Amino acid sequence: MNRDDDLPDFLPHGIVPGLGAAGSTAEPGRMAAGEPAEARADEDQVAAASGGDNVIATPDGSRDGINRCPKCGASDVVELEGRGEFMCEFCRHRWGFTRIDEAMGLSEGIADLRGTHRSTAAADIASDDTLITLKCDGCGADVIIDTSRTLKSRCHWCKHTLSLNNKVPNGAVPDGILPFAITREQAMANIAAFVQERKAFALPAFADTFTPENVMGVYLPYMTVDGNISARLDGMGEILRHTTHSKERGTTYHVDRYAVTRELDIEIDDLIVESSFDKANIHSAMSTNNIINAILPFDVKNLVRFDAHFLGDDYTSERRDMDIDEAESIAGGHFLTVARGAATQSVSRYRRGVRWDAEQVRIDGARWTSALLPVWLYGYVEKTKRGEEITHYIAVNGRTGSTMGSVPINRKKAAMAAWGTGIAVSLVTWPIGFMILAAS
Repeated sequence: MNRDDDLPDFLPHGIVPGLGAAGSTAEPGRMAAGEPAEARADEDQVAAASGGDNVIATPDGSRDGINRCPKCGASDVVELEGRGEFMCEFCRHRWGFTRIDEAMGLSEGIADLRGTHRSTAAADIASDDTLITLKCDGCGADVIIDTSRTLKSRCHWCKHTLSLNNKVPNGAVPDGILPFAITREQAMANIAAFVQERKAFALPAFADTFTPENVMGVYLPYMTVDGNISARLDGMGEILRHTTHSKERGTTYHVDRYAVTRELDIEIDDLIVESSFDKANIHSAMSTNNIINAILPFDVKNLVRFDAHFLGDDYTSERRDMDIDEAESIAGGHFLTVARGAATQSVSRYRRGVRWDAEQVRIDGARWTSALLPVWLYGYVEKTKRGEEITHYIAVNGRTGSTMGSVPINRKKAAMAAWGTGIAVSLVTWPIGFMILAAS
């Protein structure tokens, strides 16, 4: 076994874009190869560096989730779709959105992060109550709102716009939101095209009842995290030297094996992390919500300050039910994925590949913010022969139009097609095989 000690000490890496940072660029940096400077923990460990919790103040508007008109103070405000502006229905004043990346400096100082930094709206959830009582600050009336269904309501007495107060400990008010850029009509067309390509093998009940008009716009809860991480990968790489052939032994591959170690210091910008336990469970046997990850990335650099007026009457929303401590392990897994990708260029000489046997990541510093991201969803409930219900989803990225989903399969038809294809291939290949054997 050889040691991988003949590679240069300096290899390209730098700021690595996360799953949500479309368009980020890398800068030169240092990726050291060799033994670690200090002992690390067990294999596949995700360890958070010690450090206090640092709170980053969310821009004005976090008190109740409502941006009032800066001219007259009214809350009767509408979003002007496609213009990046709000308009006051009372005085007709217009003003632009606040981009939180610029307002909070979320792209700066990643290399200097130490410990855990969180925004105001990324605080731990102290209660799982969804029914709350809001006091109207227009007339003083008490109004009940179900946060599992909506983040916005109106006072039934004075029509004043109500939203969630930051004293409500249920994770429903985020720092930022990405407004929908894909219209309902565009989403319906994308979903119809997706289903049309797969309709031949779809379950008849699904094909007969498919109605793209039933698509719903929903804002799903996520967190974005910037990470200043150190990673170590240990494994084995192989280089093929030559091959030999013989009738007795067939083909023999002669390879050199090397023990490979890579240590990396990486700055990760805007990694998207699930903040809902339901969506984080990608192995669910009862639904196909794992397809949500297939429509990433989102352009989270364009997150704007959350305002309940974005929801309007057309969209629903889900609340965050996961704290940073609970989301940290998910982020650690994503960080390891980024580290493997960053090490790829330095192990390209191992043409037969590298197997990483031990992987470790240390989170020296992290910065967390909460966000709502736009998704168009179509759902269908399949009832299996065993009486179980499986919910199939088709999702459309509300910003890019990227579409992915799950269509219930007609298993009998698919099996017949597979058998037919196998028989057809056999009818062609078997005579050719007999001819080759006869000739030899």
